[in-house]
Amino acid sequence: MVSAIFFISIVLALVSAIFRWGWKAYYYGVSLLCLGSISFLALVPLLAMLLYGGSPHSVKIIIVIFYGVSHFIWCRRFVRLYRRIFGDKVLRPLIYDEEAEATYYMRKGDDFILDKHYKFSQIPQNRYFVLFIAVALLMMPVMDTICAFMGMPFVHIFLLIAMLPVSWMSIGLAVRAYLIFYLYPFRIRRATGKEVYVDLVSKYRSAEQVFR
Repeated sequence: MVSAIFFISIVLALVSAIFRWGWKAYYYGVSLLCLGSISFLALVPLLAMLLYGGSPHSVKIIIVIFYGVSHFIWCRRFVRLYRRIFGDKVLRPLIYDEEAEATYYMRKGDDFILDKHYKFSQIPQNRYFVLFIAVALLMMPVMDTICAFMGMPFVHIFLLIAMLPVSWMSIGLAVRAYLIFYLYPFRIRRATGKEVYVDLVSKYRSAEQVFR
């Protein structure tokens, strides 16, 4: 199910890029919001632990709090970044280019600001993936003891630990999609009455000159 949703999300995103459709922001955002489904690799084991695991309630609470806080901290980075961009008179037009009849979300402008201006990483650093996978692997020699304590199969425990950075990544990308295709287009539409469309291929305004 997860792989099917992910595949459909990728196909929908590629179709819009190949045919250069001028999609409304809220149409295009659907496919990218679905990327959050990748987090099921970690969230399903978390739910299984809560519903069926035999570990003490205190352990469950600690794990849930760690999951919740770590996801909040990761996603807050996107919220703070786009709040700063949207409130900046120079940066905002690079992403939301307002014209007479409509406003256009400029993907290339967004990429420029994230990758070159802020050097903002949309995925966790490699060391986090390595760290959590290593922790999960190091638990394998004592898996029988851990399984007895947690009251669930080791594969669920392994995914619960190893896939946490993957969950950060996917939910973070879904939050970003919500911000750029729903929240800020809604505010633009409410303020100007203009619809927001997605432009995947056009050149953004000359940002290189702005930041010289």
